[in-house]
Amino acid sequence: MRLRTSGSVLLVGLLLLLSVPGTSGQTGKDSTIPEPPPPPLPRRPPPETARDYADLAPESDLPWGLEGDLLEPLFDKAGVYQAYAKKFTCRETARLAKYDGGGAVEDERVKEYGYLLVQSPTGDAVSEVRQEYAKDGQLRKSEVDDKEPFPPAYAWVYLFSRFNEPYFAYRYLGDKFDGFDWVHEIQFKGSLPFTDGEDIREWEGVALVDAVTFTPLEIRAEPSGQRERIEAMYRRWASSFNIVGARTAPKPLGYSARIEFRMRKEGLTFPTELRYDTFRAVAVGQTIPTKASTRNYTNYRIFKTETDQEMGDQGSY
Repeated sequence: MRLRTSGSVLLVGLLLLLSVPGTSGQTGKDSTIPEPPPPPLPRRPPPETARDYADLAPESDLPWGLEGDLLEPLFDKAGVYQAYAKKFTCRETARLAKYDGGGAVEDERVKEYGYLLVQSPTGDAVSEVRQEYAKDGQLRKSEVDDKEPFPPAYAWVYLFSRFNEPYFAYRYLGDKFDGFDWVHEIQFKGSLPFTDGEDIREWEGVALVDAVTFTPLEIRAEPSGQRERIEAMYRRWASSFNIVGARTAPKPLGYSARIEFRMRKEGLTFPTELRYDTFRAVAVGQTIPTKASTRNYTNYRIFKTETDQEMGDQGSY
């Protein structure tokens, strides 16, 4: 009787043991216990040349808006610039530098053009015309398309104009001396969302304006809301699929601009240097340079006549 009971107990125990998953003597791929996922790959640290992102305009509690005694002279000066848009020619030296991952220049191109502005077919805007120099130093008649996808230098003289006023918010930051120039420092913010960047109304920054002539001396700008935009783009890029070392999301690129107006003539200041920098976010709040486009303007010739002239005609002074 006892032997039968013991045998029954052993049989029941063996059946229970075999019914437990993973104890049937088989392991590995036949086991019903899922294998833990592999740990995520460590993120590549940003390059040593990465720099912290810096905002152009400091935080300020000053109110937005300009007084009429400052805004009206700026409007009037923009009208004078409109009259001079087609009255000058100059030499443009275009430099395009590309950087490697370590921030060193790996390629550079330099071109020189004859440069002027012409009226658009609709008559409501001006466009750039570039002509190459031949070996004998004369300008070729054919035009060259070498435009960057950013506003041209002369477009920034209309930052304070009656047309653009509804699209900008202005804030007076005070006056100071910039070298030997007494200047007004004015913060601006465009209201258009950043798309291709060719319209100055998509940008924000700080302008230094001559306090006597109300002409621009230097403008530093970046796309409106760039810090938030580039951080969002970086997070999207970092979490996208990585296919053979290439991310499927767009690269988190940012831009900055500096325009200097150091040539004084006819009571105006004309652009002498235009620089657009392109950089890429490599971490939240950190960037590395990828490209720099610099254009210098020299040998200005301002014409007295209203008639259309080919570049190189006489009549300048």
